Amino acid sequence: MSIMFSLLFALHIVGIHLQTTAESKSNDCPRFDYEYKVLERLIRIEFAQREVEATLAELRERFQTIQADVPRQLEDIRRLMDTKSKGFGSTYVRWGRTVCPGNATELVYKGFAGGSHYSHTGSAADFLCLTEDPLWGKYTGGSVNLAFIYGAEYEISAESNPFSTVSLEDDMPCCVCKTSRTPTIMIPGRTECYPGWTMEYNGYLMSGHHSHAGSTNYVCVDINPEARSGGSADFEGHLVYLLQAKCGSLPCPPYTEGRLLTCVVCSR
Repeated sequence: MSIMFSLLFALHIVGIHLQTTAESKSNDCPRFDYEYKVLERLIRIEFAQREVEATLAELRERFQTIQADVPRQLEDIRRLMDTKSKGFGSTYVRWGRTVCPGNATELVYKGFAGGSHYSHTGSAADFLCLTEDPLWGKYTGGSVNLAFIYGAEYEISAESNPFSTVSLEDDMPCCVCKTSRTPTIMIPGRTECYPGWTMEYNGYLMSGHHSHAGSTNYVCVDINPEARSGGSADFEGHLVYLLQAKCGSLPCPPYTEGRLLTCVVCSR
């Protein structure tokens, strides 16, 4: 900047000199005036060019600072999205298993399948996945005016058993899984999800027996079920059976009389 001021000062001196010379040589005034204006323009152009170069250097420095900060900002955004996504998603019960499928799911808890007694007429129909590590509240003792819940047993005859891992009277485990995908849906009668959906697991549809007094929900039991360790005794609690299609109001085709109903749990 000091150089520019020096040039401007020189220009001023030259201007005075030219003006003095012009006054003494009035005939040469146009030439001196032209040279003075040319010199003035050159100095101002030089001054403007230096300002532009200084501005470009400042902008270049700012850009480099922003560019260096982009990876950190992207990482902050990714972490924020991960944090936010943890609050979304859905849960489902994987009946017959103690582990989740592993396709971007996490285990909430595992436990035992249970419900009302197969012979009770006034109990709840819900099929529950009971945790394996319960925490108890206030206990006063006694069993008057109370409802009951029982563990679930596979009631599968050898000739119609599609499973190779469980058999008659084995106790059924379960687990609750969380997926970031939402919602989840159980589709009866299919082994695959429809396009656009992700399969969580597939298996066979099961429920209570049609002749029993107690009502139950339909549940999708994993195609490779587990049995609770040491749980093969016949306690006759909450009993679950495979389901067959019955033609009539249920059209055949597409259904087939006597075929076991499959199921699939899907998410999106």
